Amino acid sequence: MATMKLQVRYQRHSVDEGVEYVERNFERAFADWEMDPAQAALVMVDCWDRHPIVSHQQRAEEICSTRIAPLAEACRRAGVAVVHAPSPGQAKLYPQWTKFACDRELFGADAMEPDWPPSEFCKREGRYAQFRRRDEPRLQAWIDAELQDRKIVECLKPAPDDFVVATGDQLHRLCRHEGIVHLFYAGFAANMCVPGRDYGMRAFSRRGYNVILVRDCTTAIEASHTAAEGLLTEAAILEVEMTLGFSVTSEDLIAACTAAT
Repeated sequence: MATMKLQVRYQRHSVDEGVEYVERNFERAFADWEMDPAQAALVMVDCWDRHPIVSHQQRAEEICSTRIAPLAEACRRAGVAVVHAPSPGQAKLYPQWTKFACDRELFGADAMEPDWPPSEFCKREGRYAQFRRRDEPRLQAWIDAELQDRKIVECLKPAPDDFVVATGDQLHRLCRHEGIVHLFYAGFAANMCVPGRDYGMRAFSRRGYNVILVRDCTTAIEASHTAAEGLLTEAAILEVEMTLGFSVTSEDLIAACTAAT
């Protein structure tokens, strides 16, 4: 049986005996693993061909073409499952998405309104409208004009034997069927959908999966005071390493896949 040997990184929030227990002494650490490629999957989140934030899309396109695409090919050769998770609307553009979909996902169902908070509050309507963020007309105009045509970026177009998922439940069914317990995450954005989707890192860490971020295969949506140094990207990686799981580079994961083939 082929084995993947891989070193991963994580962030300690403890110290060795005799070291002052303060945050400035919290260091990154490494672990050496051996795993069966058949128990692993590469999950590519929201790798879209367009985005309203031009600077973010430019970074994402470069990452997709130069890092994620070669990684996906290496994973396929090694027997690591390749899973596309491009959001529900985009997933349904690809025939592979039906494979682990349930009737509710395939045919839809009436959603039950939550009994609390009140519906009007959840929608920030009526007397609760003051609690909404302000409208963003330019973003809404982009959504109206572009969203329906958005697809997975061409360099990551799903191969026939790849998987496409629209929901976290669908990804879970796929993993159970295939015996997958290790999930390597790549895609966008590092501080939004990669951790936050129902098929994202937080949700699957809670489900008990081993989650690993491919840290050079993602980027965050930054702000005016963080963009130059990529501070939110660094913070997103650090959150994963400290609270959710581990991280690895695409170079190291490709090398592990290559050695396992």
